[in-house]
Amino acid sequence: MANKKHLIHPTFLDYAILGLLQRQSLSGYRIRKIFETTALGNYSSSPGTIYPALKRLKKLGLIIQGERSCDQTDGPNRFAITPEGVEILVRWLAKPLEREGISKHMKETMLRFALMEDLLSEDQKVDFMKSFISETRKEIKTLETELKNEQDRMSLHAKLALEYGITVLKTNRRWGRKALKEMMNN
Repeated sequence: MANKKHLIHPTFLDYAILGLLQRQSLSGYRIRKIFETTALGNYSSSPGTIYPALKRLKKLGLIIQGERSCDQTDGPNRFAITPEGVEILVRWLAKPLEREGISKHMKETMLRFALMEDLLSEDQKVDFMKSFISETRKEIKTLETELKNEQDRMSLHAKLALEYGITVLKTNRRWGRKALKEMMNN
């Protein structure tokens, strides 16, 4: 199984499902409903996406499917995460934050942040947030330099779009500082 671990490359949808199952076992229908009614819907709530993902995760040995017990009201065949599933999820959550996570994959960066609360140490969570703030600051500097150097050659809309991106990053950095302060006070 050790070699298999290196071949497993879950999608962001897979990680979102593993994160849900890390908290409690759920039926496929309930998972789909959570995706449908929360921000997780950004990854897809379609049965044509959720059920194949569950099948793939089961085939990889990251989740198991159990039988319905008398006290379950969530329907038959609830899914639960396996120890290997937890291991893969923790490894993904603990990986270093890269600038691309700030500039191109903020949705996935926030998914990692949301799922790490119960799975990573306090030091790991604080390091993640410090890295988030640092990488955001670097990306702001890069974009501000680009704006300064290129604004005379840019169309109005391109300039305004770049300014928007800088504003969003500054807002993200402010949020990161606030979140870090709250995390350190808890």
